[in-house]
Amino acid sequence: MKRKQFIFRVGQGVLFTCAGACVLASCSSGDDGMENINNGGDNGGNPGGGDTVSISLNDIPEIGDQKSQSGILFIRIGNGNDPSDFVATEAVCPHQGGQLVYVAGEGYIECQLHFARYENDGDTIRGPQGSSGNTRDLVIYDLDVDGTTLVATK
Repeated sequence: MKRKQFIFRVGQGVLFTCAGACVLASCSSGDDGMENINNGGDNGGNPGGGDTVSISLNDIPEIGDQKSQSGILFIRIGNGNDPSDFVATEAVCPHQGGQLVYVAGEGYIECQLHFARYENDGDTIRGPQGSSGNTRDLVIYDLDVDGTTLVATK
């Protein structure tokens, strides 16, 4: 057997093995590793761990500005500096871990992986698009403003 034939045959075997493993993994029973997340009830409420994450109000000065910090997505939705002028939610989609972003012009939170959409209160507008499975409502964290610092409580 010539070297070119050998490399071609070995390459085919590796390709089929990897492709088979990927297909079998995608046919799993739906275990996406999210079963241990407590969403605090039907409305995506605060799970109540007590840990806090903070950002400066200067990090999100304009309506629609957003910043992820330690797994929390902070979003400015109002002009003031009261807790009601902000939303703090999980930074990744509960469906398959896609990055969440705030679509300011439309006023909703959207997953960048499968385009699931959520209200500012965490309620699901629509589930994942072009993907099997569904999603849950987002966890929304309690917020406080301490001087020029926005504090979310997990």
